[in-house]
Amino acid sequence: MKKLIIFIFVISISILLKPLSLNANTIDGAFINGAKSGILMEESTGEILYEKNIHEKLSPASMTKIMTLLLIYEAMDNNILDKNKMLVVPEYAASMGGSQVYLEVGEQISVDEAIKSLCVASANDCAVLLAMEIEGSEAHFVQKMNQKALELGCKNTCFSDCTGLSKENHYSSAYDMALISRELVTKYPDVLNYTNIQEDYIRKDTDNPFWLVNTNKMVGRVDGLNGLKTGYTSFSGYCITLHMQQNNMKLISVVFGYDKSTTRNSESLELLKYGFNNYKLEKILAKDLCLKSIDHILYKNKFDIVIKEDIYYLCKKNEKNEYSYKYKYNDSYNGTIDIYLGNNIIANGEISANKEVKKKNLWEVMCSIFKECFIF
Repeated sequence: MKKLIIFIFVISISILLKPLSLNANTIDGAFINGAKSGILMEESTGEILYEKNIHEKLSPASMTKIMTLLLIYEAMDNNILDKNKMLVVPEYAASMGGSQVYLEVGEQISVDEAIKSLCVASANDCAVLLAMEIEGSEAHFVQKMNQKALELGCKNTCFSDCTGLSKENHYSSAYDMALISRELVTKYPDVLNYTNIQEDYIRKDTDNPFWLVNTNKMVGRVDGLNGLKTGYTSFSGYCITLHMQQNNMKLISVVFGYDKSTTRNSESLELLKYGFNNYKLEKILAKDLCLKSIDHILYKNKFDIVIKEDIYYLCKKNEKNEYSYKYKYNDSYNGTIDIYLGNNIIANGEISANKEVKKKNLWEVMCSIFKECFIF
């Protein structure tokens, strides 16, 4: 009986002392206890490294402006909006409450300074000003926001404004906000040049300069942190979306619903730290790597089949993997390459000729054949 008691005691202690797995599904909530929901996503692959209630519908507050920024950058990309254009402030934009740079009716401000104010100071007046410039009204802009959310695959998002001030029928989820953020920073990385500004001024050369201070107090104090967007209202609690880079890996974190901004900040950083400490983005094949050299009688020139972009694989830091690959290409020497880990395809990329392929005409081919046959 005594031996049985000792055995049970030893087994119980060993279970209690067993180290926790770092798998996101088994430690759900361990890093972001104060959050209602949260997610950690790797930017280039879109893979989720950590999650907590990621599809729950919650108020995003000013994280809404990430979608606003995405549409602003799309408008500039499509030449609908120009950074140097001066905008005249309408009464509706000047009437916005909450975070603002106190635009006055009839004042002129450049698109560039409005974007800076939106990113750094979370300026609601500038968000509405830019939305109205792009679509004519905030209501029409919001329709476009919701349309874009559907295009990106956001299933738990609905916007009622472009600022995040609304309480009714205005919500998103951690997963959806990560999707929107990933779309913004991968297509328009220039936005990070604004979101990582610690402080700056608008109207610098006027009698009425305005001091911008980043609503994200971690910007400029944490290496590799590019900021992105904070959020707070009385009904949403404290929220934040962060973008951070270490070496070749970029992570996006989103958290909702904290009671305190200090807890939100510290737990968000712990979540990012977990990602960088436990995962790596392993480069499998490098851009411009030659897969095959082509020197054929039908072509005027020699050329190589190369990889168009670096190919990476996201894995745990302690993994040591051996990869293989297969590729195929068409008559124009454009094609694809699949990367295998064992029998599974884990990544892919595009391949092409490294220079223009110049075909010989019939006469040139015949001359080449003649030379091959008769000239020694």
